[in-house]
Amino acid sequence: MTLRVLVLSGQRTARQLKEHTDYDVVFAEENMTIEQVMLADYPLEVDFDDWDGVTALVARAHADQPIDAVVTGVERLVPLAGRLRAELKLGHGVSEAAARACIDKAETHRLLADAGVPVPRNRVVSGTREGAEAADELGLPVVVKPRDASSAAGLAYCASREDVERAVGDILAAGRDSALIEEYVTGPEFGVFATRVGGRTQVVWVVEGEVGPPPTFVKLGGFFPSRLDGARRAELDELADRVLAAVGLDDWVAALQFTLTADGWRAGEINPRVPGGQAVEMIRSTTGYEPSLIATEAALGRHAEPRASKAPAGLYRSIVFEAGGRIDYDAAASGSLSGLESPLPPFVEFDVKPGDAVLPVEHPKGGAFGRIVLAGESLEQLERDYAKIREQLAIRLVDDAAADAAVDRPHTSCC
Repeated sequence: MTLRVLVLSGQRTARQLKEHTDYDVVFAEENMTIEQVMLADYPLEVDFDDWDGVTALVARAHADQPIDAVVTGVERLVPLAGRLRAELKLGHGVSEAAARACIDKAETHRLLADAGVPVPRNRVVSGTREGAEAADELGLPVVVKPRDASSAAGLAYCASREDVERAVGDILAAGRDSALIEEYVTGPEFGVFATRVGGRTQVVWVVEGEVGPPPTFVKLGGFFPSRLDGARRAELDELADRVLAAVGLDDWVAALQFTLTADGWRAGEINPRVPGGQAVEMIRSTTGYEPSLIATEAALGRHAEPRASKAPAGLYRSIVFEAGGRIDYDAAASGSLSGLESPLPPFVEFDVKPGDAVLPVEHPKGGAFGRIVLAGESLEQLERDYAKIREQLAIRLVDDAAADAAVDRPHTSCC
């Protein structure tokens, strides 16, 4: 009998399932386009703000023809996937409790600390003065973040009590009832994409990241494979297993963050979804695993099998600047790059047009203004190709430093 998979939002996941599996796809989405309706075997128009309504619609679809798994790559919908799994009495998939434990960063830290996993020291505060006192206790500088944010969203580096009070006040003013004050730790950062099925963790991919200076902590780039030696890599794999076990995440996937400090590993966020941005393409190119299919197979209670990888190495570089000004580059060159050693075409993307204002990487409104992603035989080869790409794109700053008000785009911290 053909398996039937419910996809909560995420057109890419639905397309991957239609192109690479024989599963029937029940696709739940808001304001569905004709393309999305045609993509699904069973389209469901839903309101994701009304979980009771979604549950009722899915229950009717399940009664008509049983659903075997619920998947989503949208973090805010992972708890809903867990709720639906329980409502439909499915044998595999994420639990709502585990999903919420991952999304609530304070609860994540509590569970990890209780399990003996090293995490940055932290405090939950519900007022600005309480935040300043917590920062004094932890030791300035600190990091202030919303409890439910991921990938540096809403994160603030605070070097003074006044900075802390301002950051906590901003979080509370946005409608949240508390904020997380966290010890500021430094060291190389590592991203892990892992799947856990039946209590067994498989680390699919480890990327070593390069992070820019405070206060924005922009992801300057990353490369695969990481430069960890065998012993450190074994430590990281074992730690990833302990982390997922501590929050009760099983039959699901996660993108995890770790920092290798002078005192050893510190576990950071657990994002219960596939990685975002161009990390997906890098994973697929360098490992042969398609993240959406890994997530689906995990929700069905089994590990996925990889296809042939395209290349053993991957390189990611953000387009950032040390100073402000107006950007200029050869927009036509990105489609006609030549002389590269890797046979795989690079991915080049700008968030700004020639003549647009940009700001330094450490500026609060600065960040990444584009990205270049490559895959090839070795990191050395990709570094050479990257240098050729930059030369052919002729990226440079012209005109005087741009005023803050000239940059109206939202800050982008990563891919």
